[in-house]
Amino acid sequence: MAKRLVLFSQPSDTVFEKLNKLLFPDFLNEKVFAYMPSDGSDKVINDQFEPIWKNFTKDNGAEFVFVDNSKRGEEAIGEREKVLSANVLMITGGNTFRLLNHLRKSGLDRAVIDFWNKEGVVLAGFSAGAIVLTPSIEIAKTGCADVNELGLSDLKGLNVVDFEVWPHYEASQAQEVKEYKAKYLGDLRLLGDEELLVIDK
Repeated sequence: MAKRLVLFSQPSDTVFEKLNKLLFPDFLNEKVFAYMPSDGSDKVINDQFEPIWKNFTKDNGAEFVFVDNSKRGEEAIGEREKVLSANVLMITGGNTFRLLNHLRKSGLDRAVIDFWNKEGVVLAGFSAGAIVLTPSIEIAKTGCADVNELGLSDLKGLNVVDFEVWPHYEASQAQEVKEYKAKYLGDLRLLGDEELLVIDK
C-alpha cells in the first residue's frame, strides 16, 4: 500500500484540475472523501463551498462525508469515526487559530494523525488546513495574517510533516520570509497560489 500528502494554497481552477488525479490515485479502492472545513459551525461559508466539493467528489466516483470539527464531547466521537473510516481527507482554509482550536477541542487532532498513520490514504490541506499539519502555526501571524481572536498561546501544529509551509506566497513577501526563517530556523516551504506540494510514501 501507499499514502500521499497534498498541500496547497487554494483550490483555483488550475489546482482543481490537478487534484482530480492527486486525491484519487490508483492505490485507493473504495473512495470515501472526508471534507473538513476549517470551522464546521460556519453555516454561511460552508453552504457556499460544500456543494463545490460535493460535486468534485461525485465527479470522481467517491462518497462524500462532511466532518464537523465544531462538535464536542460525545457528539465529536462520530466525527472522529468519519475521519478514520475515510481514505481521503481534505482540511480546508480559513482562520488557522480557529481551526487548530476546533481540532484540539473535538479530538480531531488525534484522529487526523491516526488517519495519516494508516496505509492507503490521501491527506490534503490547503492554506490553514496545510499549516496545521506542520510543527507550528506561528506562520499564520505573518503571510496569512490570521487574527488570533481566541488568544491561543500553544501554537504547536499536528506535526504530520517536519517542515513549515507559507501558503499564498508572492515575491513581494521575500523579505518577510527571510526574516521569519532567520527567527525560527526551521525548514520552510513556499507555496504560491497555483502550486501544490505532493509527498508520496
